[in-house]
Amino acid sequence: MRYYMKSKLFKIKEDFWVTDGSGNKCFFVDKEFFTFGLQFKVEQNNMIRYRVREKLFKFLPSYEVFNENNDLIARVRKNFTFFRDSIEVESKYGDFQIEGDFFDFNYRIIAGGRVIAEINKEILAFTDNYYVDINYDNEAFIIALVVIIDDIIDKQRNH
Repeated sequence: MRYYMKSKLFKIKEDFWVTDGSGNKCFFVDKEFFTFGLQFKVEQNNMIRYRVREKLFKFLPSYEVFNENNDLIARVRKNFTFFRDSIEVESKYGDFQIEGDFFDFNYRIIAGGRVIAEINKEILAFTDNYYVDINYDNEAFIIALVVIIDDIIDKQRNH
């Protein structure tokens, strides 16, 4: 399934909708305001599916993902690399590897040696727009990972 994520150019609170190819609203990403580090919720059908919290005071970006019952279900950590992003995900759903290209425009999420999602950034846009092709049952979890990837890219650009 293909989804489209578009962030706002001038944003005070960074909430946004994730839509499908027909423009239907599928997931709502509710970013917390006035927090230290990234914190957000992924909602589907007005229900919280995942909460994400950035772990502070880490050398490389690190995040924790919680389910709707507030149980820790995943840890996400950026690896130290020179030329392209590499991110590890250890979760109750299994381990995932996220690989980026040299320019941080395209990413692949891999589980069990199989590509389960591809993230492509729209290059000629003033904002961060992404097409996300997901071939995995838990689409809300993948959307949470994509928002984390976007935060990592944003931090790299601003440092």
